[in-house]
Amino acid sequence: MKVSAYSDDWREIVYCGLENQQIDFKAPQNWNLIGRPGRAKLARHAIAMANTLGGYVVIGVGEDANGTPNQYIGMTDEESSSFDPSTVGQSLSTFADPPVSIDIVRPVIEGRRYVVIVVYPFTGMPHVCSNACEQELQRGAFYIRTPDARSKVAVKASELHLLIQRCLRNQRQMLGRMLRGILYEDRQADSPEMELLPTLLERSRRSAQEKIGKKFLHSLPYFELSCTPNKVFRDVGLSDMRRGMDLIERPSVSDILDNGNSEPPESFATNDSICILKSVGGAVTAYLEIYQSGLVFIAALFPDACSTERKLRLDDLSRFVFNSLAFLGQAYTNIGHPEAILDMTLRIPNSDGVELTGVAGADAQPSICRIMDIEVSRQRSAGDLEGGAAAAAATQLFAEICERFNAKLDSAALAEEKLKFSNEF
Repeated sequence: MKVSAYSDDWREIVYCGLENQQIDFKAPQNWNLIGRPGRAKLARHAIAMANTLGGYVVIGVGEDANGTPNQYIGMTDEESSSFDPSTVGQSLSTFADPPVSIDIVRPVIEGRRYVVIVVYPFTGMPHVCSNACEQELQRGAFYIRTPDARSKVAVKASELHLLIQRCLRNQRQMLGRMLRGILYEDRQADSPEMELLPTLLERSRRSAQEKIGKKFLHSLPYFELSCTPNKVFRDVGLSDMRRGMDLIERPSVSDILDNGNSEPPESFATNDSICILKSVGGAVTAYLEIYQSGLVFIAALFPDACSTERKLRLDDLSRFVFNSLAFLGQAYTNIGHPEAILDMTLRIPNSDGVELTGVAGADAQPSICRIMDIEVSRQRSAGDLEGGAAAAAATQLFAEICERFNAKLDSAALAEEKLKFSNEF
């Protein structure tokens, strides 16, 4: 969730002009004067957002005659100071079990002060309403936030199913954190078989060049990921790998290799690996190979890579980085090796002179890479990634790659990328 000390970072949220699943607007008010029903109404929105994706309750914006929140009134100092974090937090906690986690910020935009209640999504069990209040809250109900900006009781089977899915995901993440130390202690010394992995990696690079084309991979910037486990797998067959791929929910193989209007993936088996190709208009644009030994290799052209302009969109880079790490965590876990420690290397070859576009708040100077090949690495366990650490690891790698383009992303921008990824998967 975005939490920043800089008022300008809140402009996009305050001036959104439309309520949605993660943003709700309220007219100026004083916490000390709204009484129990007013506090219960805020608690309903907070519980609903916490049970969904998290969000923001913006106070100080009124509605016009059509109900559109575009009256930027702001709040007086007295109204703003009445929303004390400890007081508001304690009051909201009387309506929710477990208590909802919040932050309160008071940005000043164009001379007007607002209050934003930042609501974090639940990390363990979902929040149940523990205290009824007139028409605002129903004891024992699970409130959720809908895409049409309603904070309502979850009554449909599909709504309860989503809530259960989020709860199970949180439990997996909690288990992953508990096992993290054990997994890192289980590192094994290199065996003679490990010496074969670099050879396999070079084989995959040559195969990718043959399928995608040497003229592209020798001149255009493209995304490459190689992942080497700390041990050679001896118990994984090709059928196990296919089943493991089929069990992946999202991001799927198709998600990681997506290159705009790409066609359905094509897969085939070799003697010791599964290869997957993605194409656009019959031309291969992405190549993935996963070996029985545990090595994974990905090479993929960025969208519009063949255009004359040497530019790379920030969103495309973010998608490749975040999706690939989430995929790795699920893939290794599904084939029965969550304990494997993974050495992940992300590369963008032929990067000299490439401009990174779409960097919000960038300086007047364009973000251009001045080195031939970008390369960043990270080591995490498969169970760690699958258990919830993929977003954090991907954020670190993404930030390091952006630095190679001389692009300065502040913490708020990185948090937005991480939140977008966490919400999507």
